[in-house]
Amino acid sequence: MKECIGNFVDLFGPEADDHLDHGVFKWDLEPWSRGGPTGVAAPGVLTKYGPALREPVGPIHWAGTETADHWTGYMDGAVRAGKRAAREILSDLR
Repeated sequence: MKECIGNFVDLFGPEADDHLDHGVFKWDLEPWSRGGPTGVAAPGVLTKYGPALREPVGPIHWAGTETADHWTGYMDGAVRAGKRAAREILSDLR
């Protein structure tokens, strides 16, 4: 944990070293995620149905890591999905 706090100090300054508490979560022991960082669908499910997760419904546009077309389940996917949704909305407004 010392290395983690050291990174926070490097990024945010010496105030980050004066924290109240911290926690560690062992994802490999968590029964619902089964230790994986993302949800896992059966083979072919995302290929067949994945685009439906991104289709707008009226004025509602979906964004989030689960709707990403690349890097689903990761922060990179969430950012890509947000940018995609923003492009869709801007296109609809034009």
